[in-house]
Amino acid sequence: MRTGGWCHVRVCVVRRFPQCVAVLTVVLLAAGCSTLQQDADAEAGRVADLVLPTALDDVLARARPGSPERRRAVVARWLEGRGRSVIGSRANADWRVVGGEGTSIRVDVYAFWESGDLLPPDQGEATWGVACRVYDVAGRVTAMRVECPDGTPPGP
Repeated sequence: MRTGGWCHVRVCVVRRFPQCVAVLTVVLLAAGCSTLQQDADAEAGRVADLVLPTALDDVLARARPGSPERRRAVVARWLEGRGRSVIGSRANADWRVVGGEGTSIRVDVYAFWESGDLLPPDQGEATWGVACRVYDVAGRVTAMRVECPDGTPPGP
């Protein structure tokens, strides 16, 4: 007679039900958990890597600036003027132009993230996420990830 496999699982479930439930619960929670701050930072990164570069390319296509310096000026003016059309209904995103040189602009991008968890520890919590990027606007806008320096504000 063959033993193990299904038989072992059945014995575990029947004879040691509380222990099996506890172990499975811990495994499932550990495997699927991320912190609220990680989720918020990931959302800020999504805005920084996908939403803003697309919007900046659109701004440059409409403005048709000639020189690289003019391209940077157009992008900087749009970013500093808070071109909110980029986020449409996403009123939870913001950014701050920090500096730059040549055809590059450094921007801190923020996203407000509310937890969708129904259970603690993040139930009903919310926070700002941040992603720091350098945008090169010499040609098509490209985003380069950079470490946020110490002292970067946690929110806009």
